[in-house]
Amino acid sequence: MNDETQLHVVFGAGQIGPLLAGELARRGHRVRVVRRSSRPVEGFETRSGDATDPAFAVDAAAGASALYHCMNPSSYTAKAWAAELPAMLEALIEAAVTHDARLVVLDNLYAYGVTDGPRTEETPTRAEGRKGQVRARCAEALARAAEERGLRYVLARAGDFFGEGADQALVSPDAVRGLANGERPLLLGDPEAPHAFSYTRDVAQGLAALGDAELREPVFHLPVHQVAPAALYAMLGRQLGVTPRPRVIRRWMLWLLWPFASLFRELLETFYQWDRPFLADDARFRARFPAVGVSLERAVAQTVEGTTTVATGGSKPTSSQSVALPSA
Repeated sequence: MNDETQLHVVFGAGQIGPLLAGELARRGHRVRVVRRSSRPVEGFETRSGDATDPAFAVDAAAGASALYHCMNPSSYTAKAWAAELPAMLEALIEAAVTHDARLVVLDNLYAYGVTDGPRTEETPTRAEGRKGQVRARCAEALARAAEERGLRYVLARAGDFFGEGADQALVSPDAVRGLANGERPLLLGDPEAPHAFSYTRDVAQGLAALGDAELREPVFHLPVHQVAPAALYAMLGRQLGVTPRPRVIRRWMLWLLWPFASLFRELLETFYQWDRPFLADDARFRARFPAVGVSLERAVAQTVEGTTTVATGGSKPTSSQSVALPSA
């Protein structure tokens, strides 16, 4: 897939979509971005509509050699996930099969559920939570479409995001700006437990690499950094010249708070990701694409540089960190 005139279509313009569009353009591809809202994505052809509608998805993907699924449900609730994620996926499968395009699906690690040790691409998907089960069923739908309809796809799983665009993440740009202003970041569970984090620009570059490659393996873990949340904030603090003083939300606090806000109830379902080591093995991806991904130190430096540049430019105000949502 080296033809520079190929059209690559990115579905989703949230945390990763715009970064991916930029990376695809740098690779010489024509890029179209498809999103729910009518707001254009600067610098790219933009289509707006409901990507759960197969007819719309097929039309929006016309002429494409590769499609990228970077969409998330409208809210972080099991109900929204169950209703929207399968519908989005089925529409994009229809579009990919219709146009004989490769489908690259951005996913997270929820489908594996609780495991001992780092998750690999061969780890069984045994999620007990509702959101993880939805993700597992989506993976099964992709495999079934490949067998029955000839779908060409790759499932790309990432850890929790940090970096540019990670507005719904634990380590969001708002949280980094708050840290620079002396605010106390929020952490969940055990802040010293190692955790799989993915730098957003590595995610975008990884997706683009997968979209350009001929692959035999259907699942890849995108580059991850195994670092405790407290340690990641400490690294950010050193770059900013401040000492973080995190506020930690424990499980019992969520039990007390969930009657007052549904978000706390939803976080209880995935709390196992934060109160113990939550790790992923990215060796398969790094062996296949050794040039993709920066060091943790470089990712932290670029995160601070990008955040402080935005703050200094005045295009986005500093705000306190809200309760963190999982990223992908």
